[in-house]
Amino acid sequence: MSSTMVKPSEEEFKEETIEEEKVEEVEKVEESEVSEVEIGEVAKEEVVTEEEVKERIVEEVVYRLMFPKGKEVKYVFTALANLLHEANLVISPDGIKLKSIDPSKVSLIILDIPSVNLEDFQVSSEVKIGLVFDLLKKIVKRVKARDKVEFAVDLGKNKFYLTIYTKKGREGGLYRRFGIPIINIAEEEVPEPSLTFPVRIKMDVDVFTDIVAAADEVSDSVTLVAKPESFIIKAVGEGGKLLEAEYSSRDEAIYEYDVEEACESTYSTEFILDITRQMKQISEYVLIEFGSNKPLKLTFEFAVGKVLYFLAPRVS
Repeated sequence: MSSTMVKPSEEEFKEETIEEEKVEEVEKVEESEVSEVEIGEVAKEEVVTEEEVKERIVEEVVYRLMFPKGKEVKYVFTALANLLHEANLVISPDGIKLKSIDPSKVSLIILDIPSVNLEDFQVSSEVKIGLVFDLLKKIVKRVKARDKVEFAVDLGKNKFYLTIYTKKGREGGLYRRFGIPIINIAEEEVPEPSLTFPVRIKMDVDVFTDIVAAADEVSDSVTLVAKPESFIIKAVGEGGKLLEAEYSSRDEAIYEYDVEEACESTYSTEFILDITRQMKQISEYVLIEFGSNKPLKLTFEFAVGKVLYFLAPRVS
């Protein structure tokens, strides 16, 4: 998902607003892999000075905050979009939070980004904004690792804005700005599961993702087996297909190993990979917690926050 950083010209920066009725048109342009100038034919092209940026922010934006690096925005919100069609994002003086169940009701995802980890955080009160994550995914795919990304909310216009700056931030005076409508989403309040897990393993996230991806080629489910001295990941498919990988508690891919009792449980490979393939880009390890026939809890920590992911077990 990464791409070579190319210094853009002034003409390549413009303000872009993605409305629902334009989604198909924008998608076609993206698939043809045309340049940013050609994308300007779909949305209004505009070169904006630093002074104009500041004036418009004062006039239009009620809430705003800046991510110091674009890669966290790119991969976290792509992971969310892989699991959620739409959800409420809560922005408050404490930071950014999200808690939502996927449409199939087998997984719960929790996002927590404290305000102290963000730049230029100007939020005086809590605001809940409903977003279509399919639209947000189309925008964050344009973000590069060294970009700075600003979130802003204009309640008067009922719009959520995502602005992509170069690594210089607002001082660079150039930006690409996208706006999507805020929608009303009736979500039931879901408390974070209060569970204790007999298995707690902190593992290299690349290694874990790779073995689950290999299991996915054998079966649509993967079984995790934890013993006092070893962690086994296995999958059994049709026609006698079998994958099994065993890791010692002292393996270099294991950072922490705490198993109170032998446990075994089975989970969907697709649901695991929907989040790990994105989060491994910004997280060094994944904390794996589970028990026999209990939900799987995956915790990913990254530079500015963390994601908790709960997945229901497969019942045989």
